[in-house]
Amino acid sequence: MSNRDSSVEKLLFAAASSLGEAKERWELLDYACRDDEEMRRRIEELLEVQTVADTLFEFEPEVQSGPMEDVEEEGMGAHIGRYRLITRIGAGGCGTVYLAQQEEPVRRKVALKIIKLGMDTKAVIARFGLERQALAQMDHPSIARVLEAGATASGRPYFVMELVEGERITDFCDENRFSIRQRLELFVQVCYAIQHAHQKGIIHRDIKASNILVRSSDGVPVPKVIDFGIAKATGEDLSMETTGVLNGHITGTAGMAGTPSYMSPEQARGDADVDTRCDVYSLGVLLYELVSGRTPFDPKRFVGVSIEEVRRTIQEEQPKPPSAAFKSAALEERAKIAEARGANSTTLAKLLAGDLDWIVMRAMEKEPLRRYDTATGLAMDVKRVLWDQPVLARPPGRGYLLGKWVRRNKLIFVGGCIAFFGLFAGLGISTLMYLKEREARLAEAGLLQKAEYREQIAHAAVEIKYEDFEGADKLLAQVPIEQTPSSLEAAGAFQAVAEWHVRAGRLPQAASRFTAMIRALSSVDTSDLPSVSMSLLEVAAPVAYSGGAGPYEEFRQLAIRRFDMTANAAVAEETLKACLLMPADEKTLKSLAPLAAIVEQAIEAKEGNDFWNAWALFAVSLFYYRTGEYPEAARFAEQCLANSNQNEVRTASMLIVYAMIEERLGDSTKARAALIEGRAGAEIGFSRDDWTTLNGPVYWFDWINTLVLLDEAERVIDSKVEDLSWFGQHPS
Repeated sequence: MSNRDSSVEKLLFAAASSLGEAKERWELLDYACRDDEEMRRRIEELLEVQTVADTLFEFEPEVQSGPMEDVEEEGMGAHIGRYRLITRIGAGGCGTVYLAQQEEPVRRKVALKIIKLGMDTKAVIARFGLERQALAQMDHPSIARVLEAGATASGRPYFVMELVEGERITDFCDENRFSIRQRLELFVQVCYAIQHAHQKGIIHRDIKASNILVRSSDGVPVPKVIDFGIAKATGEDLSMETTGVLNGHITGTAGMAGTPSYMSPEQARGDADVDTRCDVYSLGVLLYELVSGRTPFDPKRFVGVSIEEVRRTIQEEQPKPPSAAFKSAALEERAKIAEARGANSTTLAKLLAGDLDWIVMRAMEKEPLRRYDTATGLAMDVKRVLWDQPVLARPPGRGYLLGKWVRRNKLIFVGGCIAFFGLFAGLGISTLMYLKEREARLAEAGLLQKAEYREQIAHAAVEIKYEDFEGADKLLAQVPIEQTPSSLEAAGAFQAVAEWHVRAGRLPQAASRFTAMIRALSSVDTSDLPSVSMSLLEVAAPVAYSGGAGPYEEFRQLAIRRFDMTANAAVAEETLKACLLMPADEKTLKSLAPLAAIVEQAIEAKEGNDFWNAWALFAVSLFYYRTGEYPEAARFAEQCLANSNQNEVRTASMLIVYAMIEERLGDSTKARAALIEGRAGAEIGFSRDDWTTLNGPVYWFDWINTLVLLDEAERVIDSKVEDLSWFGQHPS
């Protein structure tokens, strides 16, 4: 047997031995050894020897009688710390995962991962530790949590994880016949989970369908990202790969790590400085598979080939767009793929062509700089497909933009078409030429006008730097809100001037500047962080108080589009508070319902501290009040008011909402008492000279919110005791 044959045989044995199911092993050997029965026989013999060796260390629970040091820890029924092993549920190149029973202080099933016997080298332990550290740093509902870590009596590291029960994301979607829309909504949640990891300084490097498990919770699909086994800490490569091919999964070879079918070109090259955009590439592959039913490169292409061929394929070959890949499949396969997506072949081909092709191919650009900068950026473009808005991945030609506008405004378009064709019939060719020339001049003028607005904002930023807020405000006042450029510089300028107006008690002017700020910010900073969503509260308060229902509704819909898919409980809580200051229609409340569910789950799980928990109770109570579920609203309100970590503005706001709840429940006496007490609390707050400059834990906009809610409560209860003359700094 040649050295080459020996190397191939070793690689195939390593790949087959890493597979947990016998069926998967034989399928691999059927394909890889189809022309070499002798090689297959030798590999099968090695696999049998390994199976016997593994079972030597397994024993029934009753066998264990001596101390833990006297037995092999991972025998079935053995104990590792306070965990009893039940069965093996997975195995990789260096670690084994067991289903285990935690016996104290609570009884629950968990997943326990431990380094395999003989694999406890310095390099493997370092990688094992990185995975544990990566998971321990993260706190996201769509990422498996680490519960505990330690070492066995013989010194082998292990860690205990939340038991993730579910199916791989592609199987879950296919079995439930998820439509393209449902698949995109689920994919967005995965993007937000990966973005959370990136914000914690962790790059996953092995995103694929089998590492995204999905289960249904109360009819809602919940994805979980697992297996950070080859993760990379940003700026510090701690992975310390060993060379090999496991289950079609490459590790080592000059830093090359990942699964070939999902691997980015820079990973294939083995670049040491890969960044978060390698995960964006893998997310693009996952999206490709979710919508088209296949990966860009068939996994079978990478079985039994050299590392150099894997690299060449990934770096040089350009895969077909999803729509083209779907159309190239056999007729029977196309029908099967389409049926799993609740469509027929023709409809699915049309759904894939266009925006989805553009998004997927941009995420999978060979050059990282040409991809989406972040996982959230990819998610936002996917959400634009769901909203029928122009996507950033596609060059915005006029016909494309018109098509998007038509789908959002069908009735207006039909009426416009009737008027247009009536007009066109009476126009000559010369008139049409005139209109085209006029359109060109207007387009040129529009570009010049936008450049002028950007220049004015830049000048305003300079004025702000020298604290000439009045001069900056005059410059910004010349920029129409709807023409506000999308940039962090513009957002910062409008915010600074808005807060200057607040300090002077000019809320109407502040509302206008804050609205421009949120427009400038919404398409620039697409991250899913509380520090971003906090800006909503600054905008909501003055707009709701002084702008009226129209401007507030415009703001509310902008906020919902921006944060309705968040999985971050703090972001969900801030969005709820910002969007519920005024009554909302059924469609709006339906959009906010998932956010309320996230906050309610966080309350039950006690994820936040007492201070946040009290505000979360307020937000959920307000949501249930808006939806007309008054008993539930009262229950959360009473919990909020009983919270030990109180502050004066939240108490006043909660009392005012509680008054409205009791009025709806028919107890006018209790309603009036709560209203008077809440009103008195608001009066105390506004009597302070520094209320406009407060910056946590009591914020100025929280006080404005009490005025908005108070005005509504007095109309609901019809019990105005006096006017608002006590508000000495009442906004003009």
